[in-house]
Amino acid sequence: MANPIPNSPLSFSSSGEYLAHSSPDGTLKLWQTSTATLSQEYTPSSHLSATCTCINWGPWRDAKNTPKKKKRRKSGAGESLQLVALGTQSGDVLLYSVAKGDLQSQMTDGHSDRVNDISWCQDGYKIFTCSSDRHIVEWDVLTGKIKNKWKGDKAEVYSLCLCPGDMYLLSASRSIKLWDLQKREVLKTFTGHATEVFRLLLASTSQEFSLRNSYVMSAAVNDRLLHAWNLDPSAKDKSALASFALPEEPVSMSISRYQESDKAMLLASVTQNGHLLVFEHVLNGKCKKSLQPKVSIQIATPGCKDDVPRPIPILAVHISCDNLRSLVMVYGNFLKPSIEKLEYGSLEQEVCLVRDDPSQTIVRQESEVTKIKTPDTSREVMQLAPGHMAPSQPTMTGSKKKRRKSNEMSMEDRLNAMGFDQSSDQAAPAATHPPQADTLATLLTQGLQSQDKLIINNVLQTNNEKIIKNTVRRLPVPVVIPLVKELSRRMHGHAQVGHVLIKWVKMVLTIHTSYLMTFPEIVDTLSSLYQMMDYRVGMFSRLSKLQGKLELMLSQVTSQTQDEEETVATQQPMLIYQEESSDEEMDMDDVLQSHSESEDNWEDLSDMEVNEAQEESDEALESDEAENGAEMQESESDSD
Repeated sequence: MANPIPNSPLSFSSSGEYLAHSSPDGTLKLWQTSTATLSQEYTPSSHLSATCTCINWGPWRDAKNTPKKKKRRKSGAGESLQLVALGTQSGDVLLYSVAKGDLQSQMTDGHSDRVNDISWCQDGYKIFTCSSDRHIVEWDVLTGKIKNKWKGDKAEVYSLCLCPGDMYLLSASRSIKLWDLQKREVLKTFTGHATEVFRLLLASTSQEFSLRNSYVMSAAVNDRLLHAWNLDPSAKDKSALASFALPEEPVSMSISRYQESDKAMLLASVTQNGHLLVFEHVLNGKCKKSLQPKVSIQIATPGCKDDVPRPIPILAVHISCDNLRSLVMVYGNFLKPSIEKLEYGSLEQEVCLVRDDPSQTIVRQESEVTKIKTPDTSREVMQLAPGHMAPSQPTMTGSKKKRRKSNEMSMEDRLNAMGFDQSSDQAAPAATHPPQADTLATLLTQGLQSQDKLIINNVLQTNNEKIIKNTVRRLPVPVVIPLVKELSRRMHGHAQVGHVLIKWVKMVLTIHTSYLMTFPEIVDTLSSLYQMMDYRVGMFSRLSKLQGKLELMLSQVTSQTQDEEETVATQQPMLIYQEESSDEEMDMDDVLQSHSESEDNWEDLSDMEVNEAQEESDEALESDEAENGAEMQESESDSD
């Protein structure tokens, strides 16, 4: 399951003097809030394989107040225990020393899944962690080993809050549980949020802690209400005492730890749209209606004639514990955040602060920017530039001597004499070849960052595999995850664009697999994409069988047709009728005409003539037979 915590891992120190933040690439940065300057920066060795998921500051105090045995085991003389606990994606816990500027220790084998929250004890020698593996672990800071481990909930545990005195612990999944640490039993359960609770803050009406005068504030994912719960186990009412209404979903919140007698408790929350809302309330009983914020703060750019004022998001807030009850705001972006401190007493109900956008660099133009300024140089100095180093053109100024004819060979003649072919590709200068636009990485990055659908459509419609490969290879690392989500969203659309988008998906998975493995939350996106593709190809086997049967039938029909055509072509015709020409008709007429004349003559002959002709023919036959008999007798005598 993806992590429901909406904000990036960050934490203020207890005094609000420092801000710790871990970037998506796993780099830890410590900012000093008074000067808004980067104090320290550290990159763990496992920043890509196990990125940071949560941060919490430990209690700061000098080592001279620690027991001697413990000081000898882990800390040096005069060293202050300034530690920051980091939870990782792999389930390990890192302890970073601010005094050393390096990693102090690493605690492993406690969780099998990501660490969601960390809570420190007051003495600084124990910490409690909760994880997505549904367990809560108690660690010994000095030895780095596990002291206790138990199952915190049936679902993933997202938040922890340790009560003063280290006797009670609050854990949150979809419900909030109050634990007795000595017996590790649940004293009370609070239900009211429908989604995962990602933040718990403890508030008390006095400096001396007891469950009767203590309350816990909770914020849940996609829930616009913040709830306050009474920790008194004897109270029968397990519903929320008060609810604080927000216009958008909360991202982070801060609370004044103690409710003073003459002042109400302050609760500040940053919403998803970057607005800061401050509530003021006295915890003395149950409220029937949801409370509305007393102060609403937002930040915007000044704007000008050519630029419309734009909102600047507020990232985090911390309520300091001084008498003025000031608010420490962080706004802009975490590459170079801007930090500002405001006094709560001087704020109005609706506040809009006009500030310059820290993410943009201000370029001041000079008044005479259009004028050309030349440097002052001595006249005796000769300047060499590419234009001056070229051969000068003949001029009429200067000497009137005639130019002497040079018999030297030109460069072209020399190259021809050496056998170089200027028409070849090797001899051609590189400037003649046009630049190759074989990548769209810059255009795709701009489209994903600005959410410009027109740019994204033009880039993702590219079907050239070479351009796709070069574009994906040269993409910046922070843009890979938005590209995968955009491709997954488009793949769920019409099936006709799938044959182009599948090339992009294949290339992204081929080139950036190692980076995508560091983001378990991308599994949901890829799983939905796999299910969609599996569903679409589910009918492929049946269609393939149908296509095979149709091709077999069509091949039989085609073969039979060809056999019939070949049989007809090889058979000889029994009769050929050919239409005769006009000349042949004329000859036939002549034949017919001659035949008709003979018939006429035949009719004129008499019977005697017919008999005479018959006798002549018989005599001729008899003479022929006599000659044939004489020849046979001669041949027999010769043979004897």
